[in-house]
Amino acid sequence: MKGKFLVLAVALPLAACGWFSHKSEEQATAPAGVSNLSSDEVLKKDCLDETWKQQNLGLWYSVCRQPMKW
Repeated sequence: MKGKFLVLAVALPLAACGWFSHKSEEQATAPAGVSNLSSDEVLKKDCLDETWKQQNLGLWYSVCRQPMKW
């Protein structure tokens, strides 16, 4: 009984950390639908998108809105 518990106590943390399901370098790719745009390009695209603006109005005000010029 103690032997089974010891095996589980060691195997569970290793499985949770991905020890048994390690991907090779070739398999590590970006998920489908993710583009290779820089963060500045993504920000410009999102700031110009009216739907994104309505869904993220607080973020739009803090990041995209141009400061007032006096």
